[in-house]
This record gives sequence, structure tokens and C-alpha cells, in this order.
Amino acid sequence: MLMSREEAERFLTEVLGLPPEYTKSEEVSLSLLDAIIWNFQQRIPFQSVTSCAVPQDQRHLPSWDEIKESCFSGRGGLCYHLNVFMKVLLDALGYDASLASGDVNELNDHVTVVVSHLHGAGSHHLVEVGSGYPTFRAIPLDFAEESPEYVSGFLRHKFVRKQDSLIWYQEPRREFRPIPDAHLTTDGWYRFVEIRPFAPRAVDFFETSMTKTFTNQSESIFLQVPRAVIYPAGKLLALRGKVHIVENDGGRVDRTDIRTLENLLERYKELFPQFQVPTIEDALRHSDVDI
Repeated sequence: MLMSREEAERFLTEVLGLPPEYTKSEEVSLSLLDAIIWNFQQRIPFQSVTSCAVPQDQRHLPSWDEIKESCFSGRGGLCYHLNVFMKVLLDALGYDASLASGDVNELNDHVTVVVSHLHGAGSHHLVEVGSGYPTFRAIPLDFAEESPEYVSGFLRHKFVRKQDSLIWYQEPRREFRPIPDAHLTTDGWYRFVEIRPFAPRAVDFFETSMTKTFTNQSESIFLQVPRAVIYPAGKLLALRGKVHIVENDGGRVDRTDIRTLENLLERYKELFPQFQVPTIEDALRHSDVDI
């Protein structure tokens, strides 16, 4: 998986809309990293629409060329698209980036990114643009037991060490995503994912778990219900199945049920114009959504 410096700079300016001066210096910095994350989550959606649109007998683990095209086109994808792309992008820009595994519902069902040595030898920052949740910045991992609490748009969240792993805890926002009570701690936090950030992984480490995500509809929630999530100006906009989800002032999240196919297609056209109507129709037809 390779990307040239020229391609990386073109992605920053033409896709993320960063000013050209961001690409002039070849020195890596936290400010540039944060700008990349902030603009990426505003412009590149976390989505399973294109995966749902693929007929069952043609579903497969995306190749690097498919991942690259999905991000340069602005269509985005799931964690395997977004975070693998981010790792290669950061490598091309001179960062020391690696992939790391995480467990949301099953072992190694999430891939994320860690940048090392940005603030001296041994420093680590989590770069997470592929979960559907906002971070908007690189998260420093050099805390002893527990990170500060962060507020990223509607989401209040924190990280807690567990030996060589980190647990990403979030304030439960059931307006955005259904959360079983079994996933809540006694003090009310949602245990979203356990990440192993200090054990770098090659991309082929994820082949088994991610192939299942992209091919097995009976076990992949992303193939059962198409969804698309993006954060323009740092505010949540999402379509999940037949539900429109929007963040309003003060971090309030509202849900609206969409009752007709015509209205759902119009909402996609308004919020996610990068998806063609036949792709959306195929995604709905091949998923478990009844509309």
C-alpha cells in the first residue's frame, strides 16, 4: 500500500480543502495532524452504503486501490477504508503511523491508527477517523491511568488504561446509536471499544475479521442497515436505515423517521450527494431495511 507525497498533498488540498501552505513544509506537526483529522471528519463519511450496494455473491474485502479511490472520491467507508487510508496518508506525509487493532463487539473487529514519536521518542497519539464517532483531534496516549474527558461535538468521552490496552468510554447517546445496558459501566459510561495501541499490526492481520465485516450479512450490522455519518462544521449529520439524525445547538441530537423511499432518496441527495441514486437503491434492496 503506497501513496506518493504528491498524492498526499493533493488529497489535503483538493479533497480536504486545506490551504496549500499546509503542504509546503515537510516537517510533521501536531497542528497539521489535527487539521487533517478535523477536515477529514467534516468531509469524508463513515458509511456502509457502498458496501450494502454490492450483491452478496460479489462482496469482498476492499483492495488498497478501492480504499484509495473511495477516499479520494469523498465517498468514504467503514473503519477498514478510513483508518487504513489515514495510515498510508500519514506515512506519505512523513509521520510514523501504524495500524492497531480493537474489539467493539468481537476480537479485532476494529482497525485504528497510532502516530508515534510526534512529541519526542516514545510518545503516542491515537488517530481515529473510522468509528462513526467524532474525535476531531489526535488523542495523546501518554497518560498514566485515565485521559482527560474530551467533548467532541455531541460526544463526551475518555480513555482508560487496562494493562497494555485502552478502553474508549463514551457518554451513552442512544439518540445516535442503540446501546445495550450490558455495555454500560456501573457509573454510566458506554464501553465502546478496547484498543491495543502499542502493538502495531500489518494490514493483513485484519484479513479474517474484516472480510467477515464486508461479506457476512448475518453477522455484520453494517450490511444489515446502511448508514452514513459525517460532521460538517463539527456537527453530526447521519442517515441510519430510515432514520435521519441531526445534532442541534447545545449538543442535542434529534431523530426523524423517514416514511417513504422518495423522501429517503431526497435526504441522501441533500446530505450525501456523493452517492448515486442506483447505489442507494441497491443498498436498500440488499439490506434488511424495509421501505
